[in-house]
Amino acid sequence: MKNLQEKLNEFSKEYAGVEKVALSYSGGLDSVVVGTLLSEAGFKVVPISVDIGQQSDFSRIAKNARQLFGSCAVVDAKGAMADAIFRALKANFGEDNRMNSGGLTRPVLAHALSSAALKAGCQAVAHGSSGVGNDHIITENSLRVLAPELLIMAPVRDLDLKRDFSIEFAKKRRLPTNIVRAGKFSADESFWGRMIRQGISVDSASPLPQDAYKLTVSPKDAPASPQEITLEFEMGEPVALRIGSKKITGKMKILSSLNEIGGKHGVGRGEAFEDKIVGLKVREVFECPGVKILLVAHSALDEATLTSRELAAKRMIDGIWAGLVREGGWHTRLRRSLDAFIDETERVVDGEVTLELYKGSVAIKGRKSQHALYDTRLSARDSKGVFLQKEARHVAKLHGLQDLMAYMVGRN
Repeated sequence: MKNLQEKLNEFSKEYAGVEKVALSYSGGLDSVVVGTLLSEAGFKVVPISVDIGQQSDFSRIAKNARQLFGSCAVVDAKGAMADAIFRALKANFGEDNRMNSGGLTRPVLAHALSSAALKAGCQAVAHGSSGVGNDHIITENSLRVLAPELLIMAPVRDLDLKRDFSIEFAKKRRLPTNIVRAGKFSADESFWGRMIRQGISVDSASPLPQDAYKLTVSPKDAPASPQEITLEFEMGEPVALRIGSKKITGKMKILSSLNEIGGKHGVGRGEAFEDKIVGLKVREVFECPGVKILLVAHSALDEATLTSRELAAKRMIDGIWAGLVREGGWHTRLRRSLDAFIDETERVVDGEVTLELYKGSVAIKGRKSQHALYDTRLSARDSKGVFLQKEARHVAKLHGLQDLMAYMVGRN
């Protein structure tokens, strides 16, 4: 079996001619180890940290990176991340409880990373994604579209770096990263929420300990009193959040506020088995308080404003959209075509939804829209109702007529 130095020598030969490498740098275990290995392989490492709404100390991350590699650029991509989330919300992305956000975050990261890499005069870009999930495929699909002139390095995957090796490597080299946490799990965070994987999360029979969560309290520890909020929508997108007399506008402020208040009430925790492109099932544990709230509200307005046939068609399109994006299809003509259909249906999805947050749950308390297809006068059965029930007898006679005929023919 080849040792690490032999692997690094072969890796260097594969990328002969490359001098500077832009590294997707979060300060976590994988990015610190990857950067160190690339340096030892003879490359000049240019760390790029991208802010997509995670609660990270970027000044500390940049300081540690400069100590290791001599420089660090921090790119603000929060606006692009918020745009991607609102785009996904219109397609009800995540409503099936598959909350993995890699299909959204990786294209945003790739855009920021490739732009910074070209500006710094790099010939290649490196990421720390493994070969287990979809992130390496999504990232590389995006990089090839955005910067085809850059070579792509994936040391964790291509050197087959095991997590326990990386932890021991970081300990021996005294690398500036949270080794204790890395031994427990890895996590990806953004405005969307937080994905927890590896380490203690691998055992699907065991729940995660409370200290694995960062954005949410346990529902049992949430406040004893419920919290009422109202979300206002225009053309399928939230435009305002009302909490009591306070009104919050702007995509990033809405997302941050919902994450904060939802997390306080224990909203958005869950888990799912994700089917990866390589054929593996991977357990994903997540906490996505703000997105969970938005999905409940948006779906409520979809139901109120779209016809039954529009809803059926949109649910099918939403499913195709989600599958495409999860498998790296953000930069595709098909996604843009699906967006066009979704945008057309969402023109009438407006109004407001009042919600109650209570110990991990999100309940709809009321909804209204100028485009709502619900009319209390038609649905009411009291004296104020205007729908003539007896007219429905004609529908009752004809509904299922062919099924009845087929049953009778079959019986005879």
